[in-house]
Amino acid sequence: MDVAREGATSRAPRAPRRGFRWGQVWGSGTWRRPTWRWLAALVALSALANLVVLLLQARSFIRSLYLNADNANAFVLPALRDHVPAGAVVNLGDHPWYEPWWYMRATAGLPHYHQLWEIAPIVLGLLGIVAVAACAWRALGALAGLLCGAVLVAVSETLRDDLYAPEAHGLVVLHLGVLCGALLLVLAWARAKRLTPTRLLLLGVPFVLFTGAGLTDQLLLVSGLGPFVLAPLLCWWRLRTRVWLAVTGFAVGTAVLSGLLALELAQAMQEQHVVHAPFPISFVATGAIVGGFENLFAALLALGGGSFLGGPVSGENLFAFLAGVLVLFALMFVVRALWHWVHRPASRAAASTARDVAPPAPGLPARDAEPPARELFIAFWGLVFVCVVAAFVLTQLSGESGNTRYLIGAWAALAALLGILVTSPPARAALLVGVAAFGALNVRAELAGGVPPVGPAPGLRIAGEIERFAAAHGASVGYSGYWDSAPVTWETHERVQINPIEPCGAGAGECVFYGNQISSWYTPRPHTHTFLLTDSRPGDPLAVPLPPAGFGQPIAGESLGEGFTIFVYGRDIASSVSP
Repeated sequence: MDVAREGATSRAPRAPRRGFRWGQVWGSGTWRRPTWRWLAALVALSALANLVVLLLQARSFIRSLYLNADNANAFVLPALRDHVPAGAVVNLGDHPWYEPWWYMRATAGLPHYHQLWEIAPIVLGLLGIVAVAACAWRALGALAGLLCGAVLVAVSETLRDDLYAPEAHGLVVLHLGVLCGALLLVLAWARAKRLTPTRLLLLGVPFVLFTGAGLTDQLLLVSGLGPFVLAPLLCWWRLRTRVWLAVTGFAVGTAVLSGLLALELAQAMQEQHVVHAPFPISFVATGAIVGGFENLFAALLALGGGSFLGGPVSGENLFAFLAGVLVLFALMFVVRALWHWVHRPASRAAASTARDVAPPAPGLPARDAEPPARELFIAFWGLVFVCVVAAFVLTQLSGESGNTRYLIGAWAALAALLGILVTSPPARAALLVGVAAFGALNVRAELAGGVPPVGPAPGLRIAGEIERFAAAHGASVGYSGYWDSAPVTWETHERVQINPIEPCGAGAGECVFYGNQISSWYTPRPHTHTFLLTDSRPGDPLAVPLPPAGFGQPIAGESLGEGFTIFVYGRDIASSVSP
């Protein structure tokens, strides 16, 4: 017998080391096995690959993103705010995106502000992903944080257009991460009996300021503030301890203060003549609810890059089908886990809280995770998911599947709750394999599809031709359809300003566009040459395909190709635009 081996096998086991260990992180010593390490490494690698692809495509993506007038207007309006007379009204469109507005107005005088504005939404979107993943890590363990971060960073083309656009509610993800983090921090202080007035003040003041600013976007009221208040109340109802009363008090108090601040901020913006167009919300009829659920599933599949419905069973659609199946499985199992959590006896949760040890999952040893944090995390993100889905299905927002921007909170919740599915070693393996595959499918889709245009506006070449021709004829201000106006203005760095107009209907000429505009744009300027950009491409009801007869005879014109033609007039044709 080998004496050395015999001594090694009979040696007393070492005392466990303090500090970071894979076994402690994952909740089981089996995670020290190479198999589990490789699966976790695959997930991390897929997340890194998605991040690298985003950075490599950032320049093309930014250029493509602002071919969409909705996105470009978020830059054009604050950029031109200083060039309008006092009293002019700035209309931000369908919702008040005041947070991006404040950032851009504060940085408008800096050199290279165009680049700063274009990069900021991507940076804030990534910060939101980090915030949500950090909360999952804190409440459920590092595996949950890894799964959450990998899913959120593996953005599809649809989700990328929503998350990284300045006015498309992408900041909701960052606010949700901050809301969840604040609850978890106050819970930890309350359990450790360190919830002092000084700590509450240091946390509460910046929290109220940040949340109050975010609540100017009404979407955060449903997807964030409601779950923020209801989650600790639900935990108190289930567990009935003084700790939850303290957390609930913090949530209610800061929510009220944040709401009041949001009202004051909105009132201040209106006094500065920065408003938004009316966007009434109405409930759908009973018969439309089924269609709302259909559009809900279609939108969630689109956010996950799995829009396979209605496509052929071949080619690229097979990869979309695989991604869609993963999304549907995640949705099904997360909803099932939430259902079981709601029906779990409160006495069991209370007992686990009293022991300060989480109840072991089937087939796994007891873990060191804090059950109160787990309870609060599940309550918060479960309510986020339910509130967002209910608001989508029960209102006219579900009228079409393309309204994915309103479901961005539900998508973040779905990613955050993947960690609660880790109930056994096979479940862990399945989740790791599934998330790694999901990330790989999204990387493949982004590389194969490239960066398609997000909007129909003319590209850099046409924008340059517009600028050249307009400058040659002494015109710097023009008019065109909505989808062409703001993108050209932004692409030319405001050297050419195109204001949106729309058909009045029934051959009544052109009218002022109802939103996304500054009122002074349509005040006629005396002795000013202006131009009209027409777009004869089919499929755009807001385009100006031909020069209206009421505009008179142009002094010059030129075809730019791709269906675009520019006409220069010896006067300001705003005088012929109906209010």
